[in-house]
Amino acid sequence: MYKAANYMLNEWDGIEAISAGGDYSWDNNLIERINRYVSLSRNNSLFFGSHAGAERGCIFYFLACSCRLHKINFFEYLSDILNRADVLQRTASPEAYRDRWKKNEQGQ
Repeated sequence: MYKAANYMLNEWDGIEAISAGGDYSWDNNLIERINRYVSLSRNNSLFFGSHAGAERGCIFYFLACSCRLHKINFFEYLSDILNRADVLQRTASPEAYRDRWKKNEQGQ
């Protein structure tokens, strides 16, 4: 009992933050529902072909779940990114991609 009480006292700031902050949730049901989206395609995930392919698939699923969480149409988002990236050289730096995105956002 002493260990449990001591653990709770050590975590007390976090416990207070959950009840005081409006952006915290008491459970993770929202994330569990989003992860179900990935687990439904688990059979297809067996055939990525390599570890590198599985890593790329993980990034793809991460983007899809993030879009779903923020209520963004994933297909439109991905189309927009690919269309904007199409004009850049393959060896362009990440900063060039960011600059290209900012220019398009500003209507240039």
